[in-house]
Amino acid sequence: MFKCIRCGRELKDEGDTAQFECECGSKVFVRIPGNVVKTVEVK
Repeated sequence: MFKCIRCGRELKDEGDTAQFECECGSKVFVRIPGNVVKTVEVK
């Protein structure tokens, strides 16, 4: 998923970010990592 820099709206990842354009007119996006589960072992 991607997030618009200007308005913060989240957009689904469709493969090619060059075709993305937010409703606010921005074409600059930040990639949001998916839900990653991290396990920590305590010794």
